Amino acid sequence: MTRLLAMAVALLVLAAGCGGNSDEDAADGTDGAAPTQTAGGGSDSGSSSTSTSDAADGGASSEASGPSTATVTLGDQTYQFSTEGARIAQCQTDLFGVFSVQLPMIDGGGSIKLLILHDDTDPSVVEEVNAVSVAIGDQDWLADEASELFDMSDKLEAGMSQVDSAEIDGSTVRGTATFVRELSLFTGEVETATGTFEATCGEERIS
Repeated sequence: MTRLLAMAVALLVLAAGCGGNSDEDAADGTDGAAPTQTAGGGSDSGSSSTSTSDAADGGASSEASGPSTATVTLGDQTYQFSTEGARIAQCQTDLFGVFSVQLPMIDGGGSIKLLILHDDTDPSVVEEVNAVSVAIGDQDWLADEASELFDMSDKLEAGMSQVDSAEIDGSTVRGTATFVRELSLFTGEVETATGTFEATCGEERIS
């Protein structure tokens, strides 16, 4: 996720140099408002990578609006994330061929990072694979088959940390994943959990 994050930061700096950022102004709005979870995606056709710069300037062509939201279910627990009131967040449906999301948890104390490649995106070009990481308090859960944790721990085996399925539908991405609790790799028996994820970009932003 580091490569895509660096690209996002570069785009943000470029947008700031070209003028005001309406997305950043919106992010400074009132805090604490309850977000509305969006269940479905838009019907727009897939956008090209050139639309990313437009989104960074607040001119995304997507008809989606309002806060970006995400949910992750691990076992019998569901966690919600949103850009509502967030000063730092990201939601891009096509960032160099990747659906990229970084959102804080609604009630604080956590966050989600999500990268899902479009079907026509070559992993070797973007140097990324489908991945989802969720921070919940002091616990980090990771679904990433290319994680450096595979080199750091001999307990982590193939299939213990990966995105099992993913579908991009306009401004929404959803799928299933197998997560590993990172701390368990170094403190005892490895703990894994299967789960689902879904994210919907409202007004696309990089900030």
